[in-house]
Amino acid sequence: MRLREGEARVDGVCVRVPMYLLDGVASWRALDVECGYRPEDPYAVRLDFGAGEQGAVWLLSRETLAAGLRGPAGDGDVHIAPGEGGDVFIALGGGAGVALLTTPAGALARFLAATDELVPAGTEASRINWDRCIQEFLSI
Repeated sequence: MRLREGEARVDGVCVRVPMYLLDGVASWRALDVECGYRPEDPYAVRLDFGAGEQGAVWLLSRETLAAGLRGPAGDGDVHIAPGEGGDVFIALGGGAGVALLTTPAGALARFLAATDELVPAGTEASRINWDRCIQEFLSI
């Protein structure tokens, strides 16, 4: 179920955040990205870039996104850093190359604040059903 802009639910937060993809050398293409968060997966933020063939979903660390608001953060395929003018840059790497995105820092900060209301930073481990995780792991 898709939610309206900024709508929070007891079971999660779902917000549309404007992002822009570097398309070519110096042009930016607007994207409508849905940022999602669920307390049962407390460390992850879901970035949904739409349905269909061109769509993609990335799972990012909530902690890395928050750190990227303050300074360079990330490792491997995901790098986040504040830019000038109140924007945040997000680089997502994969087999096809690197996608460079930019988004207003304020929009990202408001989304992260809403996730913090559901699960305060530092309390994520208390939200995980470790017994179920172990059972699922052992059943593989």
